[in-house]
Amino acid sequence: MLGASWIVKKCEAGARDAAYRAMTPLLLVVLVLLIVLFLHALHEDLAIMHRWLDRPYLFLVPVVALCAIAGTLTGVRRRRDNQPFLMIVLLFICAYAMLAISFWPYMVPFSLTITQAAGPYASLTFMFWGAGLFVYPLMLIYTVYSYSVFKGKVELTSGHYG
Repeated sequence: MLGASWIVKKCEAGARDAAYRAMTPLLLVVLVLLIVLFLHALHEDLAIMHRWLDRPYLFLVPVVALCAIAGTLTGVRRRRDNQPFLMIVLLFICAYAMLAISFWPYMVPFSLTITQAAGPYASLTFMFWGAGLFVYPLMLIYTVYSYSVFKGKVELTSGHYG
């Protein structure tokens, strides 16, 4: 689904049209999978169900996901090339947020918490100073540069294979 929306955003002509045709069935599959997984998690463990039912404001995340699905369908129907990609990214963020909300504070559900899974303080400090303040900014600079190089749509021109 994410790949099809990326092709819509970045390509023209036949590739874009094929991706548009594939998006609605793919969105249906993703929606069914998300609903089944969410209901299975609620049904499988009462702690998860109680977490969601005790905090009804958490249901804003699935509502935002449904709005993202509606935005994707609107973007596909109206052929807005950027909208489906942004809505699918929002949908996947919501899906991961629902997973995190369901199993918080566990890394391995109901057996290993985040603090138990964390490394020693010295390792975390090294990672913060080494990766967090040096590698991560370089990665961001590289990503911004690569997006600026490859911005826009891929155009079909004569003289190229196609």
